[in-house]
Amino acid sequence: MKRTKCFFIGGMLLTINISLTAQTDTLFPPFDGYHILHEYPVYHGENLWDYIDGAADNYLNYHFQDLHVAEYAKGKDRIFYKVEIYRHEDPLYAFGIYSSERSPEYRFVKIGTQGFEETGQLFFLKGSHYVKVMAVNESRRGETELVALARSVAEHLPGPTAFPSELRLFPDEGKVPNSERFIASDFLGYSFFEKVFTALYRINGKEFTLFLVYREDPAKVKALLSELYRTVEGEVPKNLPEGDRILNDKYNGRLFIIWEGKLLFGFRDIDDEAVIRPLAAALLFRYRTGERDDLYPGTSQRP
Repeated sequence: MKRTKCFFIGGMLLTINISLTAQTDTLFPPFDGYHILHEYPVYHGENLWDYIDGAADNYLNYHFQDLHVAEYAKGKDRIFYKVEIYRHEDPLYAFGIYSSERSPEYRFVKIGTQGFEETGQLFFLKGSHYVKVMAVNESRRGETELVALARSVAEHLPGPTAFPSELRLFPDEGKVPNSERFIASDFLGYSFFEKVFTALYRINGKEFTLFLVYREDPAKVKALLSELYRTVEGEVPKNLPEGDRILNDKYNGRLFIIWEGKLLFGFRDIDDEAVIRPLAAALLFRYRTGERDDLYPGTSQRP
């Protein structure tokens, strides 16, 4: 009986191991001249710290689901490339984590939705996946081969190759390319201020942030604005109409904020209405003339 039980448990462990390996195999495409090593476990929220330690909290904040890791090797398992595939709850949160690690100064490439390069490394976004491809062996760092492997992984992964539709609401004039972000929570340092899109602008020597929130229910937008009033000014006006207003936040300075329907947006780090007013008008024009009609197409999972 004891021997039977041991065989049974051993069989179960073997089955689990084979299952995880098979699952991982489906994510990583073959690459000419290389064989794939699967020597890492599949990481989840409970053990992500074992792999990326202090960075894990940021990934979990963006609804991290799992991480698969594989290495591409030649000969006697001499490793040349390592690929990490982080999967998040949906493309919105994958964009969030990707945008938190990119900088407008990086060199960008068209791989998946978008990618950026550093020496011996290439990071890209594709659907619900944020992927990192890294050269391991210094002597074999070939940029062409690194890009080819990244492109192969991107083509192999499922998912759309479009940025969140909310980004189309940001006016083009003065916007710093590739500065857009999705902030999952704690925007401006407030726990209630979540699911916020931001972009960096530079106009007339001034650098500032334009942020926006879109909700399907205007009542949720009003509730957010009410909480902001309560936190910043200590009370909520009895009548809280749509339109613009200025809030004096002792931590974030003067905030110029506009609310209309399902949309709330504002400016921080700028106090020049000659700059603010044209941008606000451009954003409202986009919102009023149809951009809002195709936000969140075919999904009920967005804010």
